[in-house]
Amino acid sequence: MAERVEKSWGKFKKSLQYLGNGSSTSSKIARFEDAEPAVIVRGRGCRVWDADGNEYIDYRNGLGPVTLGYCIPEIDTAIKEQLERGIIFGHPHVLEGEAAEAIVEVIPCAERVKFLKTGGEAVAACIKIARNATGRDKIIQCGYNGWLNALSIGGFRPAGLAASQPLKGVPEALSCLHSSLPWGANEAWEEAFVKEGGNIAAVVIASNYQDMEKGAEFLPFIRNLTRKYGSLMIMDEIVTGFRVAIGGAHEYFNVDPDLAVFAKGCANGMPISVYAGKAKLIDSAKEICISSTYGGETLSLAAMKAAIAFYKKNDVIAHLWRTGTILWGGVNALFRKYNINATVKGFPVCPQFIFEDNTGKLADAFFKNCYLNGVSLYGVSYVNFSHKEKDVTETLERIEKVMKIIASDQ
Repeated sequence: MAERVEKSWGKFKKSLQYLGNGSSTSSKIARFEDAEPAVIVRGRGCRVWDADGNEYIDYRNGLGPVTLGYCIPEIDTAIKEQLERGIIFGHPHVLEGEAAEAIVEVIPCAERVKFLKTGGEAVAACIKIARNATGRDKIIQCGYNGWLNALSIGGFRPAGLAASQPLKGVPEALSCLHSSLPWGANEAWEEAFVKEGGNIAAVVIASNYQDMEKGAEFLPFIRNLTRKYGSLMIMDEIVTGFRVAIGGAHEYFNVDPDLAVFAKGCANGMPISVYAGKAKLIDSAKEICISSTYGGETLSLAAMKAAIAFYKKNDVIAHLWRTGTILWGGVNALFRKYNINATVKGFPVCPQFIFEDNTGKLADAFFKNCYLNGVSLYGVSYVNFSHKEKDVTETLERIEKVMKIIASDQ
């Protein structure tokens, strides 16, 4: 178990001399110095190891992209074989068209696709397309669409900064074109469109983890609302794609958006994002200067093509639902057994931990002790295809030890 993390933290602290904040991804920075691994050195299947050699059953999964597991032979082989042929070229590689065909076959709203590297930039591309297509400027966002949310008052903010405060580095002239509204709040959305529908280019919708079932009513409502006012509907499937369904929430809830964005999960961790949708909209990217040298990088395209084939062959989505249901149902049963005011809420493929404690102490105690007992979790945690029955059983045994510690301290 993870009782010693000195080497891990030593390497992290040394990196602070050279690497801003110790990580290029703010959400990955460790918090619990005496318990949590500050750096990871390797992974295999559903487990990772830190610099001290401690093993963890992993449910962070790179914060979402690792849907199949670490070092999956089919994916690694595809990458290695392509590496011997070259990584990037001055003309499109044949894989770009082949990967596009594979994506169009499995994403319901996709008539055409283009590739970028991150979900956030793909969302930005869709916003630019929507503004061009509609001749309008305003964007309404829902949920977390990456750091792009920081453009709007009421959107994503770092810890300690109120939602009503503007974020540093964002000009008011830009932030006034972006606003945020909550998931499932039909009345607020209708009021916004009645007031400014003629100025709204698009809505960008990321599903709410803990209340995702509301999408059955909310997403068709948004689709009808945007059509009524001539706005575009952009689905942010960065988390939900290749988890809730291969085509994400819009497939699961049978909604037809104009555009959709995929990133996490579609290549099992290789850096690639997809913006997909109506052919005319996707084709307009060229005329409005959306382009990236690395969009056609072949290692990620090879991984994506292999991942899609793996999903089809192994019915990955069914496995994620089945395994997630067993695991998170077991965790909730343990919360009840030990009278701990917490729950895992939402669809079992991407649920959220909810702690009935405004101080944050209960959450900290839970996650910290999970690390100490060899389980790596996050506020939104994921199962991957490599989590099998024995891993779930072992996880629940370890988490029950955590529950006993917390219950004895209450």
